[in-house]
Amino acid sequence: MAISSVVSNYELLVKPLVQPEADILGAGRTIVQGYFLTITNLNTSVAARLRLNFRAQSVDLNSQPLLAFLDANGTNSLLIPTLSGATSRTYTFTIEPGDTGLFILQPDVTQKSVVENANVEVRGYATLSLASPFGSNSFNLLVTPQQRGTFLPKGYTVPPVPPAPAARTREDFDQLAYGLPTATGGSQITLAQINFPIGRPPILSPDLLELDPDLLRQIQENPALLTRNPGVDPGRMAPVAAQGDSLQQALNLMSERIEGLEVLMTNQVSRSAVANGTVVVK
Repeated sequence: MAISSVVSNYELLVKPLVQPEADILGAGRTIVQGYFLTITNLNTSVAARLRLNFRAQSVDLNSQPLLAFLDANGTNSLLIPTLSGATSRTYTFTIEPGDTGLFILQPDVTQKSVVENANVEVRGYATLSLASPFGSNSFNLLVTPQQRGTFLPKGYTVPPVPPAPAARTREDFDQLAYGLPTATGGSQITLAQINFPIGRPPILSPDLLELDPDLLRQIQENPALLTRNPGVDPGRMAPVAAQGDSLQQALNLMSERIEGLEVLMTNQVSRSAVANGTVVVK
């Protein structure tokens, strides 16, 4: 059990089937492909607050026209990234007890230029984690990743321009869908919150929070990096006699700041250093 798990790889596309200069058959069709992840919360008493993180190394995610949705009740609810960087983008959402949601990440084909240019190609991998990692709950989740795509008719634009009647065929639109293998080899993953005695925060480790090792070392050597006021020991900010729930809320907030620091670090070309108790970039 862990607080995070790699789910699968993914591929987002708005690309021609054949490059125009090689399209000797006049196919001229465009493929639009998105990533679909079905998630079931098998816990029947506690809602699962989740983070879904997408990594990509060869493209700048901030420059890509992407949209994300969560459909748990027949309605696609637009999701705004909670964290976004050049190589990492994170979405946060909730799956109610015993419920199933469908997460969708796709190119933003509502933009006419995205379809006309047909030049979106993003590949990477997705990681699912608990948005509130500190507590005493465990979550059994069923996950089913898929790639789904649509072949657009030749000359299709947004808004669509209907082809001439004589050119209309049933083959103008086609679709594809195929399942992706999961990193675990199965559909069920278990994410568990971290329970700890009052006054004894858990030890940070790379496997736990998936931080850059150098940044992790800096945080371990100087915990004040996680506070709003550098130089203040976070252990002194809450009495030992505080309620466990309060400590867990504080640590959940701390984990969000750590993830924010991680995104910040991945956007930098140079390495970080600590000066006067503050993370700075050379």
